[in-house]
Amino acid sequence: MKLQQAEVLSKNDIYLIHQASADILENTGVAVFSRKMRDYFDQAGLRVDEENRRVYIHRAALEKALKTVPAHFSLYDISGEKQYVIGEGEPLYACGHNAVFILDMEKNLRRESTVEDVERFVKIAHALPDIDLVGLPLMPQDTPPASTLLHAARASFRFSSKPVFFSSESARVNAAIFDMAESIIPHLREKPFLVSQLSPTSPLFWEEGAAEALLEVCRRGIPLAVLPEPMAGVSAPYTLAGLLAVHNAECLSGIVFSQLIQPGTPVVYASSWTGYNMKRNSAVIGTAETDILRIAGAQMARFYRLPSHTTAPNADSHFHDEQNAWERTLSTFCSAMGGNHLIVNAGMFATGLTVSLEQLVMDAEIIGMIRRLRQGMDVTEKTLNLEEIQATGPQGSYLMAESTLANLRSGEFYEPRLSVYDNYERCRADSREDVLISAREQVRRILATPPAWGISAHAEERMASIIQDFEKDLPGS
Repeated sequence: MKLQQAEVLSKNDIYLIHQASADILENTGVAVFSRKMRDYFDQAGLRVDEENRRVYIHRAALEKALKTVPAHFSLYDISGEKQYVIGEGEPLYACGHNAVFILDMEKNLRRESTVEDVERFVKIAHALPDIDLVGLPLMPQDTPPASTLLHAARASFRFSSKPVFFSSESARVNAAIFDMAESIIPHLREKPFLVSQLSPTSPLFWEEGAAEALLEVCRRGIPLAVLPEPMAGVSAPYTLAGLLAVHNAECLSGIVFSQLIQPGTPVVYASSWTGYNMKRNSAVIGTAETDILRIAGAQMARFYRLPSHTTAPNADSHFHDEQNAWERTLSTFCSAMGGNHLIVNAGMFATGLTVSLEQLVMDAEIIGMIRRLRQGMDVTEKTLNLEEIQATGPQGSYLMAESTLANLRSGEFYEPRLSVYDNYERCRADSREDVLISAREQVRRILATPPAWGISAHAEERMASIIQDFEKDLPGS
């Protein structure tokens, strides 16, 4: 049987959190800093307090939205082939997005990222079988700040055919990325290969850019991930239950807004859990408490019959060290065992500020092992091999047994792409005493291989034109 799904909330716990969140939405409301969107929601039947810029969501509106939002949706790749159904089956894994820095593997120093770094990262993500979606991993610093995500998107579209998960807080940036995507697949609404993440700001408000980007995403028919990021003791209560209640209310607000804009918009119940180290005055994302919440968030999503997302592998370490390894493994394992459908952040560390090419390779190894763990074990008359056990008897050998040969490539035992299972002498002789060295060698091999994916010259020209037009309108241009 498969490894059993983890739970941390009882049915009564879920009910209490839901009721608390519904009460927050109805009686406290959420601030919306866009006059355009407040007017929109007012006309849609929600109560709006214009003086305080608040929108109140009554329970009937919440219940109606939860009935129209799909329980799952299809996601395509950039070639137009259907790849996944988000909301069903095993977890999917995506690399992280929107980091600023890269840990340069040649110099072993953190530096600002470039467009070339995005291209290299995406090429590696495309080559790794255990990375299912590509993010826009970096906000390259060698571009105008306002258009940095457009340059990252172009790099991603050029070097990988995998679906793309990205985050923007601007309707104009989102529209430009969608236009770029439509240069590759004109009927993007029918064959979406993007998931657009938008985030309310904690506690309980939507900034103008994010609120108006909702309108752009929903009207274009792009799947949406609503990702609140409340911080314990800073922008939410310093208890796990209170943190979850605020997060849940913020996520539900985005779901209601999306269904008012366009009923049937695909939405992912997304979560990025953040603790706070009061002694050090710093946010933390790789703790045991955030791992508990990764499981709890997936349970809340199941309660609402929604696809679920969380962030992992996560770590607060700034280095390729043991803390980085255990935090990444635990956060990914808990995310998967909680039943999340989409797990995003491979290749990122240092609380999401930095990416590393070799870390992406190491994360793919963690993901591969966790996928094998989730499969559990298959116990049947065939797999028991009782007749062979009896025929072999005491002191026999199974090295040349029929079942051994038959199962060598069956997937019964995970075949590592990076981990070293060898004796001490051979490891030293082959200079494999540090897995980071092996990861760097794998990065170099992938980057030395000719690109496996390319887009048409027309799409290249169209994307360049969209970016050029976008940057013409920037202040000072």
